[in-house]
Amino acid sequence: MLTGPESMTQAAQVRAVGEALGLPVPFEEITPEEFRRVSEGSAPGAVVDMLLGAWNAAVGRPAHVTTAVADLLGQARTFRRWAADHAAAFRPAAS
Repeated sequence: MLTGPESMTQAAQVRAVGEALGLPVPFEEITPEEFRRVSEGSAPGAVVDMLLGAWNAAVGRPAHVTTAVADLLGQARTFRRWAADHAAAFRPAAS
């Protein structure tokens, strides 16, 4: 299993992207029912069920972290570093 060097909540990940952009990025949790509603037509029901099950199982638990990336590459970027390195990908395309 390949992971980054730290466990972060989704809210912390969104905050890190906002910091990389120099902008506040809002984070709002939604209920499983709201997720089902907004996912309708864009993902099969089995995928929605799998995601909700995985997220539910992770509530209140830090994600499993491995050293595999650092062991293979000699280093592993934090999510904050990755977000900073890829900030342009989060910006809207110029029209």
